Amino acid sequence: MKTLRDLVVHEGNQSLVDALEMSILSLMAGTPVHVHVEGLRGTGKTTVIRAMKSILPSIERVRGCLYNCEPANPHCPAHRNMDPEDLSSLGTESIPIPFLEISHAAKLGTVVGSIDLARVVDPNHPEVALLPGVIPRAYRGIIFVDEINRLADTSPELTDVLLDVMGTKPGRLQIEETGLPAFILPVICCVWAASNPDEEPGALEDIRRQLSDRFDFVVNMGRPQNHDAVKRILSGNIWGEEVLSHKYGASVLERADTLRQISLSDDLSSLLAELYIGFGIESLRAVEAISLGARARAAMNSRTKVLLDDIRSVLGITLRHRVDGATLINIGKFLDEYESKQGKHRREEREQGSPRDGAGEERSEEGAGKDPVRTDDACIKPESLWDRLIKSMGLTRHDMSKRHYGTEGAGLSQGTAASRTSAGHGRRYAAGGGTSIADPRDVDIHAPPAKARSLFQLSGSEILFTEEDLKIR
Repeated sequence: MKTLRDLVVHEGNQSLVDALEMSILSLMAGTPVHVHVEGLRGTGKTTVIRAMKSILPSIERVRGCLYNCEPANPHCPAHRNMDPEDLSSLGTESIPIPFLEISHAAKLGTVVGSIDLARVVDPNHPEVALLPGVIPRAYRGIIFVDEINRLADTSPELTDVLLDVMGTKPGRLQIEETGLPAFILPVICCVWAASNPDEEPGALEDIRRQLSDRFDFVVNMGRPQNHDAVKRILSGNIWGEEVLSHKYGASVLERADTLRQISLSDDLSSLLAELYIGFGIESLRAVEAISLGARARAAMNSRTKVLLDDIRSVLGITLRHRVDGATLINIGKFLDEYESKQGKHRREEREQGSPRDGAGEERSEEGAGKDPVRTDDACIKPESLWDRLIKSMGLTRHDMSKRHYGTEGAGLSQGTAASRTSAGHGRRYAAGGGTSIADPRDVDIHAPPAKARSLFQLSGSEILFTEEDLKIR
């Protein structure tokens, strides 16, 4: 199995690596982030996910506990009711964070738990006992489900279990077996999943929308788009030891501690509340995922303050499976207006000689040319909203300036935005292998002169015209 050291990180998989990093940090901070990656076959989705196992830190558990009980807060049937003295006498041990997999052909007993037959037939001490399944053993760890769209299609009972596990944080698991009393376990684990929406049975959101909504991040996996990345993959020219140790050393635990201390400012909390209400977002999990992702991104950059740019960066992966493309673009425009107002307010404060607290901190943290609120002429022009959304959704921009296509027979009138795009002046984007989409800046939108009304709201004179009316018109 490849480790992270063996991977070449390129523009096609960078968003997935970033999302998995944020998921690990959030898990260490006690709030798991569930990640689903979609992409064409052969792009390396499963390879990247399994390679992340090599950078997982360790956890402390009660010695020998199959459920990975925290020494200070045991939760399993064997340890949760023990006296502190007896529990202390068992001791503790350090183990790597569990990384377990569920295949689309898995059985309910292996995932949830089943009767331990070895203990039942023990001739010396026969007893009915439970053998924990994948989910109970993944407490404070990661569960990977490959081809989750197939699992949702063929195993509705396993899907129902995942809905309970991912529905709240922590999740819950109810275990029932003949001869044993039913009991409920809390579940703290990250669910990572991969699928190819272009193959049967289709995209997860079309098969089981409830399960799709349980994922905090949905990332699109793309192919490498430049020659250098492909050559590095072929030659094995990968990250150096010093880069890996600097990026994924003991700092994982330090950044997890930082994440526990981070909270959204009142302004940004109000902004997310306005997004949820104003755009009619269906699921509260959407804004919760934006909040958690923005805080995790701040922790990854060793900051204790969440910036508007952190929210922008996770917008695509938290909303692409929850809202349509037009709503996502409108949300981005709304953030642009908010950013512009904030920038104007700050300029006025600078002119009055009383800059708002924290403004200098934000500029220094973001670095030159990246201040999300500075809009004066001296500032380097920021990346456009559309480009940021496209990048966050894992899509890549192709240069169309050297391509010329005729419009003959295409049904395009001269001078329209569509004809300008086909003539080489527009921008198009592709996902992985690719379906391309047009940049909305190159599309002319024609709106009706007034809001549509029902026929029942119109008077007779507005429906029927006389000959005189027609002459005037």
